Amino acid sequence: MANQTESTTKPLSEAIPLGILGVLITLENLLVCFLVYRFRKLRTFTNGFIVSLALSDILFGAVLIPVNIADQSNPANGYLVSLILFANVTNLFAVTLDRYLAVMNALRYSYTMTRHFVKILLTAWILPIPLSLLPLIWGNEKGTTAEKVYLFFIVSGVVVPYIFILFAYIKIFREVARQVKNLAKLATYDNQQQTAREGKRVTGEGRVARVFAMIAGIFVISWMPVFFMTAADALQRDDIIPPVLWTVSWYTMTAGSLLNAAVYAFFKRDFRNAFLRLFRCRTVSFGRHGSEEAFTKGTSLN
Repeated sequence: MANQTESTTKPLSEAIPLGILGVLITLENLLVCFLVYRFRKLRTFTNGFIVSLALSDILFGAVLIPVNIADQSNPANGYLVSLILFANVTNLFAVTLDRYLAVMNALRYSYTMTRHFVKILLTAWILPIPLSLLPLIWGNEKGTTAEKVYLFFIVSGVVVPYIFILFAYIKIFREVARQVKNLAKLATYDNQQQTAREGKRVTGEGRVARVFAMIAGIFVISWMPVFFMTAADALQRDDIIPPVLWTVSWYTMTAGSLLNAAVYAFFKRDFRNAFLRLFRCRTVSFGRHGSEEAFTKGTSLN
């Protein structure tokens, strides 16, 4: 990451808004985690990856922002930025794999995820930890060969997975369109009900894929200043980095983390319904009348 040389706390004009945004990020992503814990119907493989993404946003809002506000020159800033960056990439890659399997190989999806869900989730978090700590090997000294290799690896380690993510979503949306078209051709009076159910499943998978495609797009846009500074640093062209870009990057990263939970709440139907149920539970105690039981009926992580 591009290094910040000032050994001061952030001025109040930056610290206060960033602090408020950090609290909002933490609270809304804690709410995402709570909803999955509270409602059994939300405990699916896909939502398990959403919780993992929410945890990386909580790390950003509850740890990285306060550390940066307290001391902009703290070496922990760079390590945490790298950890969160890699964790976002690995988790987005994991959830893209989840959607790819659900659409492209629906018959084996449940079997595959049952066997490999925990492994995928652990890999998505274990892999970023050593990668973010690699600079400790050379003491984080600028200009060393090891640092240049590491900065190049950061850039390629983000770009390459995103190329795969992009092509995966292109294939997913094409497959959804193909299946919907085929189902429309096969629809007859005898199997109309079955075709309608299958069509609803396919279009539902497509809607969920669109949600995560939006998340992937938000991630790229919000982290673009960091990508640019990292690439410039790797090429030893710090002169092309505007001084204000470091400050701007904090607001774009913050906006990205803030938007993720909002996207789940507004565009993912099961989360939207769960939020409404939770709100009604707090206002009219719907759980006493059995509504909660009806809502949460489902199978854990399937």
